[in-house]
Amino acid sequence: MQEFDYIIVGQGIAGSVLAYQLLKADKRVIVLNDESLPTSSAVAGGIFNPVTGKNLDKTWLADTLFPFSREFYLTLEKETHTRFYYETNLFRPYANEQQRRHFLQLTDEYDLSKYIQLVKPNQYQSIENSLGGLFTTLAGWVDVPLMLSALKKLFVQKAVYQAEKFDYPALVLTNEQVSYKTFSAPKIIFCDGYYAMQNPYFNWLPFNPAKGETLIATMTDYSIKEIVNQGAWIIPLGNQQYRFGSTYSWNQLDWLPTQESRENITGKIDKFLKIPYQVIDQQAGIRPTTKDRRPFLGNHPAYGNVYSFNGLGTKGVSLAPYFAQEMLYFLESKKDLPTESNIRRFYSLYSLQDKV
Repeated sequence: MQEFDYIIVGQGIAGSVLAYQLLKADKRVIVLNDESLPTSSAVAGGIFNPVTGKNLDKTWLADTLFPFSREFYLTLEKETHTRFYYETNLFRPYANEQQRRHFLQLTDEYDLSKYIQLVKPNQYQSIENSLGGLFTTLAGWVDVPLMLSALKKLFVQKAVYQAEKFDYPALVLTNEQVSYKTFSAPKIIFCDGYYAMQNPYFNWLPFNPAKGETLIATMTDYSIKEIVNQGAWIIPLGNQQYRFGSTYSWNQLDWLPTQESRENITGKIDKFLKIPYQVIDQQAGIRPTTKDRRPFLGNHPAYGNVYSFNGLGTKGVSLAPYFAQEMLYFLESKKDLPTESNIRRFYSLYSLQDKV
């Protein structure tokens, strides 16, 4: 039996970042990941943005999350010798005069000077911006597939990774120990994203999963370095390739790209993009979003050594570094998790009659 401090199930954004934080804290970790399953992390746009929505809402905990994640990703890039973190402004061209007035009113009402800059009309040739727009500063994107690949390579080098389809009946729990096949540890942490809805230990949590699709396109005459967002967004990936996104669907929860979503995205892009493009790929994923839009962190109400680190939803790249540290403190120092993210808030939904 191989002994570890933690067994981690899942190597998406959540599992990868948490495993890395635990390894940095000199903990013995084994990461079990089912490579046969599609994941939302593998197709994520990876945008981080401190001000979002039609009402310029400040992202939850932005003043804390963004400086922390910046330092985390820059450190991780150095350790993995991989470039995947890109800081850039996010440009929101005004769609019409009504939106322009609305945004200007909001910037006056709220203290957003740290995050918002006004952009004069006609700054770009390849998109419609005759009314000007807004820059959201301190924004950018993470190349999530590349980051996960770099972390997997790191885990493999440290011999803490195993491709494994998790077999729930093989999990044996006692008050002091978790045993799974040839592995044992005091604690097991499920970072299984959308698949937690089939996890017998955490399927009672109120997930609200959302399917999302993105496109990969090529353009030859597009020189904008910033992310552009007007109903749909464009991220410059390099080598004349761009990611267009994204859609939200709470009904058809599968991993199959659809013509409807493709037309939805291109229809929005065509409203502001002036130059031709060619779609060369389309991808779909299911985000592990939650009904209250807050993460699901903490231990199971009946099994104290079974934990969840999940529910990061659409803001995984912003939330994962900071909350992985909070989870580390919770696990090792018994520091309470933030109330808004602790699954204790939903313990009433769990019944001992549903015991695994």
